[in-house]
Amino acid sequence: MNALPVPSGTRRLTVALVVGTLALTACSGVSQDKKPAGQKGLTVTELTPKSSGPLDRVTWAVTAEPSSFDWIYNASFETGQIMANVCEGLMRLAPDMSVEPALAESFTNPTPTTWVYRVRSGVTFHDGTALTAEDVAFSLNRNLDTKAGSFWSGAYENVSSVKATGPLEVTVTLKQPDALFNSYMSSPAGIVGSKATVTAKGKAYGTPDGGVNCVGPFSLSKWDKGQSMTLKRDDKYFDARHKAKSAEVVFRFVRDPAAMVNGLLSDSIDGSWFLPPSALKRLSSSGKGTVYYGKSTQGFNAIVMDSKGPLRDVRIRQALSMAIDRKGIIDAVISGAGEPQKAPAVPGSWGYAPEKYKSAWDALKVTERDLEAAKKLVTEAGAPSRPIVVATTSAEAEVPVIGAEIQSAAKKIGLDVQIKSIPADQYNGVYTDKKAREGIDLYLTGWGTDFADPLQMYQYFQTDHFYNFSGFSDPKYDDLIVRAGKTQDPAQRADLVTQAQRIVVDELAWIPLYAPYNTLFLNKRLTGTPASYVQLHYPWAAHLGASS
Repeated sequence: MNALPVPSGTRRLTVALVVGTLALTACSGVSQDKKPAGQKGLTVTELTPKSSGPLDRVTWAVTAEPSSFDWIYNASFETGQIMANVCEGLMRLAPDMSVEPALAESFTNPTPTTWVYRVRSGVTFHDGTALTAEDVAFSLNRNLDTKAGSFWSGAYENVSSVKATGPLEVTVTLKQPDALFNSYMSSPAGIVGSKATVTAKGKAYGTPDGGVNCVGPFSLSKWDKGQSMTLKRDDKYFDARHKAKSAEVVFRFVRDPAAMVNGLLSDSIDGSWFLPPSALKRLSSSGKGTVYYGKSTQGFNAIVMDSKGPLRDVRIRQALSMAIDRKGIIDAVISGAGEPQKAPAVPGSWGYAPEKYKSAWDALKVTERDLEAAKKLVTEAGAPSRPIVVATTSAEAEVPVIGAEIQSAAKKIGLDVQIKSIPADQYNGVYTDKKAREGIDLYLTGWGTDFADPLQMYQYFQTDHFYNFSGFSDPKYDDLIVRAGKTQDPAQRADLVTQAQRIVVDELAWIPLYAPYNTLFLNKRLTGTPASYVQLHYPWAAHLGASS
């Protein structure tokens, strides 16, 4: 995923390492194999086996170098998976996707518009200075500073003030109840840094020369620009449960997927997240280590961008959705490491009231490929007078492949799809630049939540929301989401969110395609890290240790 300087903190999924291609056929566009999507015998797990001892050094591959290590500009997978081990927040995301206290010893919600955080005593930053409520208030308030341009300012949309109300107490006052705010404290929106260091370093903070000063199981020891970042174990770290087992972790910047795989197979790289799907079988059978699959909050969608264009009739959207071979895409594009997606918010995002979300999910149907039914819908609605324009980019190898499948599928049911290839450095501009969206009807991308709450995803479909690209509008939907945002009771919130989910699914504001698993490779000499998609908000590297 690329960093997105936009009002919300949500990370957009980029499966940039995909190198597989769909087996296009004359009769269907993809293979007609009817076997279930997903690798045979593939097991989705939350944890890897516990480690048995310490390690001197671990070498880890990330696909890009962080553009900044300042937490308010942390909105990429590459930055997030490193920073999660260096800079902690008030809360953290646990391997089971629940939100738990981190630098906050406890928290209360005494009124619907007040959150009070008790800061842990005896905690020190990496430079040895004590963590205080002033540091916390300063850090959170950086997200309210419009001049700072925090990527996480959207999390503070309902915040009126953040104040230190005691030596170890911080009070957040809201303009209105916000059910998501406390969960956002497990994301970079809740990270705490040293006020003195950030103030002294100024714009140099978070750069190779300026460094960082946070609380975490590791400190940033060295940043060799363009090559690697080295983390060193902080023996003063406060949390015994997450004390680092490895003395040092080196993150190498390996942009080339082939180079990453070769490094994993040659033992020069010990592990990596987000593995190239085409290499999963090779890595699994190599004898060099183990490939793990974890649950994720991410999904891959075809996002409707123009509600007044050729996709304005829901029957055309339904027909196109019915023509797409999701199982073929999953098998060919991500080597079976995922599941068909029923709705924008996937099962990995059910962090509360899971039984209610599961019941609502089970009531939805995976859109099975049915070309005849799709043709009837096109005949009934009338084919659009102009082509449906689908945006793709070569920057993400899976996107052109999926675009070609959609184009092929559309042709079979009487729809004309035109592919618009957008340069890599301009593809993300579609999010922030309305002009860049002009003429685009479908945009292919992954999207997920920062923590396990579907409400974070479904708020984007509200009328006039920044991310409501198509202009979708439904008064009932808006009312449900507004009410859910003010509802702290998990069961009641889930009831409201699932009602809203049904509206979005029925209207196909987005066309859900698949939910990929979180993929992880660990060399056989190490183990211990979670496999679930928490590596952006949990000190996962602290648990890496010897396997025997």
